[in-house]
Amino acid sequence: MCETITTQRLVLRRFQSRDSGDVAALLNNLEVARWVNNVPHPFTIDHAEDFIRDRAEQEYDAFAITEDERLIGLISAGDELGYWLGQPFWGQGYATEAARAVTARHFAREQGDLQSSYHLGNAASCAILSKLGFEPTTQSEKEVRATGETVTLQNVALTRSRWEALQ
Repeated sequence: MCETITTQRLVLRRFQSRDSGDVAALLNNLEVARWVNNVPHPFTIDHAEDFIRDRAEQEYDAFAITEDERLIGLISAGDELGYWLGQPFWGQGYATEAARAVTARHFAREQGDLQSSYHLGNAASCAILSKLGFEPTTQSEKEVRATGETVTLQNVALTRSRWEALQ
């Protein structure tokens, strides 16, 4: 089980059952769901309850991103860094702040290289991962559950040595 991580503006913590309504509200926005591969649309309270239960059962860390005790998104890191934010919270540096904290934690625990990916066309996610030092590797295709569209993913990787050199 992961501990809480506190950054300058955010608290990253475990999801709680009381988060279901906020998760449903944030992910029931097609502008958010279209960038998250495995999220259905519409996204219901039942989906949110399953989502939270699944995060609690994962072996890797999945954090609720909160600001002033308000849920604004998710970030997780196992072998792959993944995140999403509710649309009202885009463009404010929250994803970069959360990703930097989780990436630092990943490498502080002496884990291996970190992978991630973003949809081609998602300039915001590309910028976040580039700021952290992730470098492009390969491309792959994935069907987005919310839209049924097949998208091209840019896979990226961050090595421990590159992370340390950038710090």
